[in-house]
Amino acid sequence: MLNLVPGLQRLRHLRNLRSLRRLLPRWRRAGGPQAAARLPPGLDVDEFLRLARLSFVRLQAAWDAADLATLERLATGPLLADLREQLQARGAALNRTDVLQLQAQLLAFEELRDAFVASVEFSGLIQEGADTAATEFRELWLLTKLKPHAGEAWQLAQMQALA
Repeated sequence: MLNLVPGLQRLRHLRNLRSLRRLLPRWRRAGGPQAAARLPPGLDVDEFLRLARLSFVRLQAAWDAADLATLERLATGPLLADLREQLQARGAALNRTDVLQLQAQLLAFEELRDAFVASVEFSGLIQEGADTAATEFRELWLLTKLKPHAGEAWQLAQMQALA
């Protein structure tokens, strides 16, 4: 399983999105229905969450395979630098994670001056290796889309395991 960020303090990677830090208290308080009410016209929550789940699985597979080309498409530049470091530290060791169950909930959506930011909570069951038991997980992912590139895919900017 990806284990990228020791704490939300690592949000400094999004320096160009200065107002992002002010959003953290709102993300902790936000709920799905309230977040959906702030979505821009034309963004379907169910479709967004379907794509978010697909990105989760793709990113996990790219991490397992050390596929930097795919990671580059799915993650922001600063996060990609962290991923490269961690892949180097991991070395040639094989990694396998099966996503057995995956739920996604949109916690918040924010439009900033330079980007859109979505806070998505993922939870479910994963199995890391054939000889290990499945374990539950909960993670907060911050997905971004820079303006004016509305047609481009959302990218993972940050993630945090939740207790």
